[in-house]
Amino acid sequence: MSSTTDCRWIEVSPDYRKRLQGFKCAAPLQGGDSIYAVKKHGTYYAPWELEVQTTIRDFRKCRHPESEWAHICVSPDISGDDRIFSFVWFGIIGGTKHDANGSYVIGYIARSLDAEGCGFGDFTLKHAMHVLKEDHELTGREDAVGARIDPMNSASMALFERNGFMDMGEDPEATEYHRWMRFGFSGID
Repeated sequence: MSSTTDCRWIEVSPDYRKRLQGFKCAAPLQGGDSIYAVKKHGTYYAPWELEVQTTIRDFRKCRHPESEWAHICVSPDISGDDRIFSFVWFGIIGGTKHDANGSYVIGYIARSLDAEGCGFGDFTLKHAMHVLKEDHELTGREDAVGARIDPMNSASMALFERNGFMDMGEDPEATEYHRWMRFGFSGID
C-alpha cells in the first residue's frame, strides 16, 4: 500500500468476516514493555490495542444499523482479494440517522499494522468525520463528536488531538477512559 488513494471505503458485511478475524492492529510488546501488558497466546500487548483488535475480529455487523456505521478501507492484494487496511465503527447515541436527536460518537478506530506510517489513522478518522458531517447537514443534529480513549493510549490521543478533538478529562460514565470532544465540522470536506 503506497497511499490512501489506492483504496476504497465499504460497509462491513458478512463477506469480510474471515478477513476481519485476521485483522492485526495490536503490535506485540517486546518483553512485556509495560506493567499493564496483557498476555494472549504467549505474546504481550498493550491492553487498549488488544481490546480494539478483539472487537474488530469479533465484529459481524452493526447491531443498530439505524444509528451506527461500520466501515472498512480495502484494497485488492496480489490475488485480487480485498485486504483491510483500516476499520472504524461510529454512530449516534440517543438518536437515529433519520432524526436530529442524540450525539455523535467514534466507537472503535484502527489501522492495520501493515499500514503503519501511511497516514491511515488520520485518513480513517477523517472518513468517519466526513460521514458524520453529511449526517449533520441532513438532520441538523448537534455537531459535537465524542470518543472515549484510554489515557495510556498516547497514539490515539495524538490522533484525535491532531484532528481537532480536546481531552475533556475523565469520563464520568467510564472512569477508566477520558472523554474527547470535537465541536463542529470545520475543515472536514
